[in-house]
Amino acid sequence: MKKSLILELQASTEFMSNTEKKIASVILSSPESFTLMSLGELESVAEVSQGSIINFSNKYAGGGFPALKMAVAASLASREETPLSIITGEDSAHTALKKGAVGISAAVQNTANINSGEGLEGLAELILKAKRIDIYGIYRSAIVASDLNMELLELGIPSSVVSDVLTCALSASLLHEGDLVIAISSSGKTRDILDAVKVAKENGAKVAVITAYKNSPLARLSDLLLIAASSGSSHFSFEKEIRMSQLALIDAVCAYIQHRIDKDGDKRYYTAKKILELHSERD
Repeated sequence: MKKSLILELQASTEFMSNTEKKIASVILSSPESFTLMSLGELESVAEVSQGSIINFSNKYAGGGFPALKMAVAASLASREETPLSIITGEDSAHTALKKGAVGISAAVQNTANINSGEGLEGLAELILKAKRIDIYGIYRSAIVASDLNMELLELGIPSSVVSDVLTCALSASLLHEGDLVIAISSSGKTRDILDAVKVAKENGAKVAVITAYKNSPLARLSDLLLIAASSGSSHFSFEKEIRMSQLALIDAVCAYIQHRIDKDGDKRYYTAKKILELHSERD
């Protein structure tokens, strides 16, 4: 599936420079009008230099200004309007819930559209082949990292979650070729995660990254990259939507793995399930 540039820009806006945000704002406010603009017109409307526009085009469309216009035009063919999900002070708690559900639904759908099946299945294969799995996540991302760790344990796949800023690098120093790091960071710029990933790669470990920004420093270090998208409707709900999109990604990967584990893995899965059932209250 060809990825939509409009969805990518919506997912990346929070992490852009001020100049990039000006260009993206013009595109996203009216993609149809943008496709009819000349380079000079965009320079005037966005109040940025032509050099900045060319750099933006190369970064997001892989070519010059004509390539950027073509990519936006191609995105329009399959574009769906994002429902407004901005919560205001006049909303009741139930209205806030309904708006939140709309935003989360749109975010997860955007995530499904942006990521390829090859990427999801690629992460599953890395997990199944890994000798050791470290999952890194700090602050909000630690919640997602812990959830992934629990899902893997329930599948009978040993893994460790590391959410302490010092322990990440220490754990990475013990990794070797054949091991796997799954690094989770919304911004892709968390210094402690970056430092740990660099150590892991130096030791020969593979690195899979789940982030919201494909051009982030962490994404550039990845051997495999998955993008968690937002709805693009409100920056106030951005972090919450990204977290739900991250959870949707790992749920999909683990569901795929469940049907592809070998006999030994199958045995571990049912052993883990039995242990969990023993600790549940019976009706």
